[in-house]
Amino acid sequence: MDTTSSLDLEAIRRACERYGVQRLRVFGSLLQERFDPQSSDADFLVDFLPGRADLFEDYFGLREALTEIVGRDVDLVVARAVRNPYFKAAAFNSARDVYAA
Repeated sequence: MDTTSSLDLEAIRRACERYGVQRLRVFGSLLQERFDPQSSDADFLVDFLPGRADLFEDYFGLREALTEIVGRDVDLVVARAVRNPYFKAAAFNSARDVYAA
């Protein structure tokens, strides 16, 4: 069950532009049969534009905005910070773009 068609892509675009996102991808349960509308969170991989002055503010601002947009808890993973090769393979191979600058 791919629930990405229900995402408000325009609101996501505005949030990404505000918080300096280069690329935003969704992965995890939102793309799988195990998605539970009552309890599943939303998993996103983010790449920020280089040279941003305040990545702390960008990260937490984007996370808060996405939580409001999708109406559920959000796990926001900075793509370049992923070190676990198994997680990286699983997340990156299944991820779908929802925004690109």
